[in-house]
Amino acid sequence: MKVMLVGEPGEQRTQLKTVLAALVEPELEIIEGETATAANLSENVAAPPAATLVIVNGNEEAALSFLQSQALHSPRPSLLAVLTARSAGLMKRALRAGADEILFMPLDPGEATCALLKISEARWRTERREGGVVISVTSLIGGVGVTSLAGNLALALASLHQRVALVDLDLQTGGLAVFLNLDPEVTIMPLVRLDRKLDSIQLESALTKHQSGVYLLAAPKRIEEGELVSDITVGTVLDLIRQLFDYVIVDCGDHVDENGVAAWERSEHLFYVLNQTIAAARSAWRFIDLFERLDLTTLEPRFILNRYNPSHPLTEKAIEATLARPIYAKIPTDDRTFESIEMKAQDLFQLAPSSPVARAMLELAALVMPRADLAPLQETFMSRLKSAFATH
Repeated sequence: MKVMLVGEPGEQRTQLKTVLAALVEPELEIIEGETATAANLSENVAAPPAATLVIVNGNEEAALSFLQSQALHSPRPSLLAVLTARSAGLMKRALRAGADEILFMPLDPGEATCALLKISEARWRTERREGGVVISVTSLIGGVGVTSLAGNLALALASLHQRVALVDLDLQTGGLAVFLNLDPEVTIMPLVRLDRKLDSIQLESALTKHQSGVYLLAAPKRIEEGELVSDITVGTVLDLIRQLFDYVIVDCGDHVDENGVAAWERSEHLFYVLNQTIAAARSAWRFIDLFERLDLTTLEPRFILNRYNPSHPLTEKAIEATLARPIYAKIPTDDRTFESIEMKAQDLFQLAPSSPVARAMLELAALVMPRADLAPLQETFMSRLKSAFATH
């Protein structure tokens, strides 16, 4: 696997190159450059690198600008920011500039191996698996808004002219149908009872279309029927439904089971939802411990702070320090809008398309869309954001 090492010459870059050269797996071909010339170098090599490691040291602005410029390329390498200080602020800036992963100096060989193996295996998986992007949304604590985040993300992507499906794996609650104000005649159950191989016709017949264009594969009508849905069914459904849609968003509920793990194994993104409570932060920490033991090396959970209140005493910075993980996105609190949505049986982009919540959901949608897909929609996306800012 080809990697590019970017940073000013010196002891830190030498140490970084020494560690990378000594790694047994994955086998690396290392090319080097400086922030001022690396962009041209990466464009002119015969084969572009799979990963670019950028040392963020003395000249932070140059390194962050380079990250940002590389993040705009399509296709682009995986971007790893290598920080010389464990600063939450610098971590956040690097992630916002486009870094996919954060490493620290002096570089630990184990951490480097883990990060590069994720990239290698993800590239292998992407090259061999066609179809849309699967996004799983989960939590270990109820009441933080897993269903509303999954549903609103689907609506945001649909508003950007993407084909979107929702899969409700919160099998006992079945909250997505309520959220979308739907009463599905058919649920996932006919797919569970099939005595032959699932095909696209059978799958499409189990979907319910929302007025936004989003399709829903609903949870069973009866609570006890949820016990009949197996991880094999979930895997089969997701492998097929991704062939029909650009994005498949899976509501995994507020617990972990085999069905949820089957979804995670097929996901490009895993969003863990929490709010500004001690209970939510502690549950997120327990999730991190569990996820690491599952050894899903091709997936990194991202943490979404839902119903965010900047004046809350439990701050974003404190939560990041507790988790030792950055907050990937914040969705602002807006009880009045959501009360209106519930009372009027309308969705977010019908009732309040210019609200801060809608703007945050569009920004999250942009984060999961490849740059090549987002570029043709840039005018639509920017017009929505400008409208939202003008209103507020």
